[in-house]
Amino acid sequence: MDEKVISELKLAFACDLYETIKAAKQNRDEHVFRHTMAEEDGQMVFAAVFPKQDIMQFPNLTEDFIAKLQTFNLLGIVTDGESGLDMFYLGGMNKPFTSLDDARDVTKLLSDEPLVAFMQLYFKTKGIMIDFTKMTYEEFVQAVESEVFKNTSFSQIQEADDFLKQFEN
Repeated sequence: MDEKVISELKLAFACDLYETIKAAKQNRDEHVFRHTMAEEDGQMVFAAVFPKQDIMQFPNLTEDFIAKLQTFNLLGIVTDGESGLDMFYLGGMNKPFTSLDDARDVTKLLSDEPLVAFMQLYFKTKGIMIDFTKMTYEEFVQAVESEVFKNTSFSQIQEADDFLKQFEN
């Protein structure tokens, strides 16, 4: 897998997640919170922060999974709410995630392999059929641009363009 692709995925995911972390800071430093990424056709994709003690209450945890746990943990979860779920250990730390100062701090905690598997299911849930694990960085950027254009109305593109023009000069 192209290292720039995983780096971009990590940063994009971390930036998105960090907005939820900032919101949790404003709610008296919540230690348990969820960041919903997608809800499509009964499927839900979200990242959640849980203390180890809460995770230990989950059924059917493997010894390998338990061995990874730290005091606070980030899980990637894909579920239909009925027949089961896929759960990925994305990273953890021994202090609350609300202690992080920016998205780059989040990227340092993320484990590549489970993040890639989680993001593949996220893209599948969103109906984005690209295999970024086999793409060069340039192919990945082109595929993402194509998906954004395909799923964004012209008025939204114009709004984004107007917003970006405010930062020129």
